[in-house]
Formats: sequence, structure tokens, C-alpha cells
Amino acid sequence: MRTLTGARSSSLLVCALLLLAPWLVAAHGPTGSDQGATSATVGGVLVPGVASVAELEIPHESRGLIAELEWGDDAMGWCRFVPGVWPNDPAMALHVGSERIVAERITRDEHGNATAHADVSDRLPGILAADGRTVVVRGVAPGAGDPCWGKWRLRVSWHAALEVRTSAEPSAANPGERITQHAVITNTGGVPLTRIEAELGTGPCRRDVDRLEPGRSAEVSCEGAVPEDGVLTARVRGTTPDGSRVTAEATGRVEILQQAQIELTIGDIALAEGADAALVPVTVRNPSTVPLVDVVVTGRPAACGREIGELAPGRAITYTCRVGAGERVDLTVTATAVSGGAVADSAQLVRATARAVAPVAPTLPGVDTAVVPPPSVPELAESSGVREAPARAAGIIAVLGVLVMTVSVGALSSATRIGR
Repeated sequence: MRTLTGARSSSLLVCALLLLAPWLVAAHGPTGSDQGATSATVGGVLVPGVASVAELEIPHESRGLIAELEWGDDAMGWCRFVPGVWPNDPAMALHVGSERIVAERITRDEHGNATAHADVSDRLPGILAADGRTVVVRGVAPGAGDPCWGKWRLRVSWHAALEVRTSAEPSAANPGERITQHAVITNTGGVPLTRIEAELGTGPCRRDVDRLEPGRSAEVSCEGAVPEDGVLTARVRGTTPDGSRVTAEATGRVEILQQAQIELTIGDIALAEGADAALVPVTVRNPSTVPLVDVVVTGRPAACGREIGELAPGRAITYTCRVGAGERVDLTVTATAVSGGAVADSAQLVRATARAVAPVAPTLPGVDTAVVPPPSVPELAESSGVREAPARAAGIIAVLGVLVMTVSVGALSSATRIGR
């Protein structure tokens, strides 16, 4: 009789538990999460045949989530008064959402209460309902006739994090040119961040963002000169609701355009037939990796000028012009660099110069050239064979001339007298 009465009492308690199950689940449902916290925990009581439902608040687009499911622990105190229905250990598996979770380890507290644990970080999408926040745990008893056996708890934690990406406009430039550096800052964590500071290396400059909610982005920019190495740097830091600092940094790159160059050379000049003109070979070369346009050779003589137009990297053009023998050649080549396939308003202008003189015809061997000798004065040689000085020889010649004239006059006088 006493046994029948005890069994009847137990049955009544089981029925009462089943009737009160929805209230029990609701009363021991979500524990909630604090505003700005880095984790959220929900839980409930497991009753056979009754689904335990909770709402889990996870920040939108949170990343790096860590989730752990626990079940068992100490049941409600009045469950202990149900004779023969108290389980010694929790169930080894639990059905949550569309996932069947198997216990990875079991721990016991100082009172002997057992708790099963399982890391469900990678299975969280299957645990949560389609809305991404509802958790449904099916009440499964570890054994027949065990209507009340424990609790469950799901704890999801996340971390505060920042991400930054940087780029430049234009993406390619010459050293020293002005560019605009952009940085996109994203809150990739699960808590809002405030007092966000961004330092961009191009300026260098600093830009501030008041607040970023989880998953939101903001863009800042700064003007400055192209770094010599073309490397862009961006560093950001923000503050979490509990005052902690979160940092991130990133690098980018600006393509450094090669310096445009042009070369102008004059080769060996050859005399043309007739020796009254010369042939001048002129070479224009682009030794750089930058295409050139508007390539023009100017200078003197005008016959050596050319309009070449385009000159691709590594290409050279050689032509020959005709100039007069002994004429001076003074040439200049100019060109415009092409940047990014187009000629900008501030395009680089390059130039080069070259100078030479055309040779004259040399005296050819074997050809007689009439040479008119200068007037000469007869020399009088002394008996000793030593040549007299020119002044003394001239004096002697003059004296001899006087003597000859005197003799001649005397002879004429004698002849006249005889004739008479």
C-alpha cells in the first residue's frame, strides 16, 4: 500500500513536471548578454519530449566566433525529490537545431554534478535557426523513465577586431608626384569601436572616425607625395566598450613609373663623292621602359631634322643626312613620355643633344700640285765656300754694278774719239 501510494505520488510529480515544462524552459531560458559584451550565453532546462528554445544575440557579421555547448550540471532542486529518476551522468549526445552534438569531455564539480562539454564553433550555423539567433534543443532523456535530468547552456564569444586596406589614386606615378592615399577601415569584431584613429604614411597625416558598429566600414584619405620605394602604410587603432585598444595595420603599393630617357648619337661621318659634301649618320634610341611619343629631331643644318613620332621602349631609328664639307652639325631630340597608356597634362619631357663637324677633303697622295716659289736673289759665294750674309752680298753686287757701268762708259768714250 505504501509502495502504491509512493508510485502514485511519483506519477503525479512526473505529470506536473511535464505540464510545467514550458514554464520551466521559459523561466530558465536565455540569460541574455550585456550591451557591448564580447560574449552571449543562453540556456534552459531539458525535459523529455519538450523543446527548449532560446534567443541568442550575436552581432551582425561577427567573425572569429567561439561557441561551446554544455549540458547536465545541477538540475532544479525539487527534481531531487523524485524517487529513482535522478540520472548519474548526462546524456552523451544532444540534438541542437539540425546538429547532433556528442560530448567531447565530462567534468564534475565538488558536489559530484557531471557536465558534458563540446566545442561547436564550426557547427554554429547548423545549431542556429534560419534567423541566425534561435537555438532549439530537443529534450532527450538519458534513459527510460528519467523525466528531469539537467540543464543546457550555449556560450558564444567573439573578439574585438579591426581590419584596414589601403590603396592609392593614381595607382602608378613618378617619384615625387602627388597622389591620394585611401584607407578602408572595417570593424570585423563583435563589439562597437569608438575613437578610431588612422595614420596614413603618404602625408603623413591622421584621420579620425568616431564610431564603427560591428561589420561596418569607413573610408579615409590623405594627399601626399609618392614614397620613394612606392610602399603605402596605414595604421589604425580603436577603443572597445571596456576601454581596451584594438589595432591593425596594412601596406599597399604604388607602381613607380620608370624614368623616361632618350639618346641621340652621331656616327662616323663619311665624305660624299666629289669631296664637297659629307654623309652624317644620326641614331635616336629609347633606352628606357617608357614609350615615347612626339619624337622630333631639330637643329642645324635643317637637312638633319626629322619628325619620328612614336618610339617604343628599346627601339632605335637611324637615318643619314647630307651636309657640306666642314659644316658644323648641332642637333637636339625631344620626346614626351607616355604614362599608363596616355599622355597626361604633366607628362615627362625628355631631350638629348649631339654635336659634330663634317670633315674637309684631305690632300690625296700621288697628285702634283703647282707650287709657285717665292722670288729669289742670287747669292755670291766666297772662295772659302762660306755663304755671305745677304746684306754684305747686296753691297758687293752694287759695287760691281758701278764698276761695270764705269768700264762701259769708258769704252764708249774711247770709241767715239777713234771715230773722229
